[in-house]
Amino acid sequence: MKKTIAFIILLLIVSAQNNLLAQPNLVLSRPGKSHHFFYHVGDKIAYQDNSSGYKHSGVIYIMTDSTIELDRAPRINIKDISVVYRTRHFIAQAAGSGIVVLGVYFPISVLNRAFQHEQPIIDKDLLIVNGTMLAVSGIALLFVKRKCRIDKPWKLQVLDFGHPVYN
Repeated sequence: MKKTIAFIILLLIVSAQNNLLAQPNLVLSRPGKSHHFFYHVGDKIAYQDNSSGYKHSGVIYIMTDSTIELDRAPRINIKDISVVYRTRHFIAQAAGSGIVVLGVYFPISVLNRAFQHEQPIIDKDLLIVNGTMLAVSGIALLFVKRKCRIDKPWKLQVLDFGHPVYN
């Protein structure tokens, strides 16, 4: 029984050897803080470059020790990136769900008042509630993206954890 389990574990390790190979990691960190953001090949990223000032976003296609290449952007040196845009997922979901609820609640309330023959069909309270929800969701959309300026105080670097220095 123990030999069978050992054989299965060995088989899993051998079959998963491609996943065990080290890949470089793009690390966005703030000196003095313990929280870091890691990007791997296949992750989405948005950045602005120094030379043209354009904003590029997409999936990381190729990453070397000093450059990255997105699926729809030219290869760029890490030192040429001036700003990295981080998405705040909780705020994005809150804003999106507020707009969805608004798109469902408002028509149902209007149809209900129309079927019940209530006048006016669009009530003042309904407008206040839905207007407030729309305003809060719209303002929340302004805070979805966070600008992380490189060298002020953010730091962007490529680390290869498979390198012998880290082992």
